[in-house]
Amino acid sequence: MKLENNSDNLKQIAALIKYAFLKKKDLTKDANFMSRYQHSEGYGYFDQKLTSYIMVNKFKSEVFGHHLKMAGIGYVASYPEYRGQGHISHLVQEVLQDLHQQQVPFANLAPFSESFYRHYGFSNSIYQKEYRFASNVLQSFCLPKTGRIIRGKWNDLNVQNGVIQLYERQLHTDDERNTVIREAWWWNRLDSYYAHRNFAVYFDADGRPMSYLIYRIENDRFLADELYSITPAGILSMLGFMGSHAGSVKEYRIILPEDSLLAELFPEQHQLDIRLHPYMMSRIIDFQKVLSCMRPMQEGIFNLEVIADDLCPWNIGVWQLKRKNKEVTVTRKEDELVDFSGSITAWTQVLLGRLSLKEAVKLGLITDYRIKKLDFVKGRVSFYDYF
Repeated sequence: MKLENNSDNLKQIAALIKYAFLKKKDLTKDANFMSRYQHSEGYGYFDQKLTSYIMVNKFKSEVFGHHLKMAGIGYVASYPEYRGQGHISHLVQEVLQDLHQQQVPFANLAPFSESFYRHYGFSNSIYQKEYRFASNVLQSFCLPKTGRIIRGKWNDLNVQNGVIQLYERQLHTDDERNTVIREAWWWNRLDSYYAHRNFAVYFDADGRPMSYLIYRIENDRFLADELYSITPAGILSMLGFMGSHAGSVKEYRIILPEDSLLAELFPEQHQLDIRLHPYMMSRIIDFQKVLSCMRPMQEGIFNLEVIADDLCPWNIGVWQLKRKNKEVTVTRKEDELVDFSGSITAWTQVLLGRLSLKEAVKLGLITDYRIKKLDFVKGRVSFYDYF
C-alpha cells in the first residue's frame, strides 16, 4: 500500500532500512536520508508492523531532447523473516501501476541482484567505464598554460556555476538517452552524501568554463567520480590537474561514460586497467511514450510488437512507428504484419540501453519477421546518479 508521510510510518521505515542496509545511526536524524525521504513516495507491506518497503523518487530525465518523467526506485527492503513471501512482488506491481497512472513512462534502479529485478521487467541499461592506473601514468600531462583552474567545494559559487553551466550544456545537445536532470535539492544532497568531494573547473582565457572534475582523495587513492569537458584543452587540463597530485597518491580511478575514448590520449595504454561495469537497470512502463521519443535512423512505417509484459500488460501488442520528415508518431495497431517482436525487457535494452536493434536481433532478443532496415540513434549517458 502507498504510505502516508507521517511520524509513525517514518519511524517504521527508518527502522527497517537501518536493519536491512546495516545503517549505524538513526535515519530520522540523518539529513541525507531525510532529504530523499521528503522528496519521495513510499510503498509498504504490513503484517502487524511494516515488513517490506520501496521508496520512489521522481525526477525529470533527458531522453533525446524530451524531458520525461522518470522514477528512481531504491531502498527495496524486507525483514529477513518476511522474505520470499511475495511482499516485494506485490509492492512492485502497485508501484508500476501507480507510475503508469501518473504518466511516468520508465523507472531506473541500482540492482542488488540483476536476476531478481529481471522478474519485474527491468533490464541492464546503463554502464560505466572505469580507468585505473598508477600515479606515474599521468607524468606526460601538464597543467594548462592559459586560462585557470578553480578548485573548491560545492558552496563556492564560481565552482558551482561552472559545473552547472557545463552540465546543462550537455543536456541541451539532445544526445542523452537516459540521463537525470538534476534539481537543486538533488545537487545539494549529492554534495552532502559525498561529504569529502572536491570540485575543479577549468576556465579558458576568456573566462568560459570548459571542463570540470568531481573527485575525492581517500588515503592514497584519487577517485574521479565525474569528469566532463567540451574541448580537448579542457580534458587535458583536468588530466594535468590530476597529475599534479601524483606526489601524494598512488592510484587513480576515473569513472566515465561507456563510450569514453580517454585511453587514446595516453602514450602507454598498457598501463591502464580498463573495466566496464553494469550500473543501472531500467524498466519501460509506457512503451508507446518511450518509443515516440526515440530517433529512428530510417524513414518509413514499422510495426513493433511487445509480446510479453506481465506487470504492465497495456504495453503488449503491436505499435506502429512512423517517421516522416523527422517527425515520429506511435500508434497502436491491430491485425498488422509485425516487423520486429520482443519482450519488454528486450525492448528496454534497445530503447533505453546500449544495444542496437541489429545487435538485439543477432543475439535473438528481438525477432525480425521481414527484411526491413530499422535502427535507432543510441545517444549516451553522460552523467550518473544513484538511487
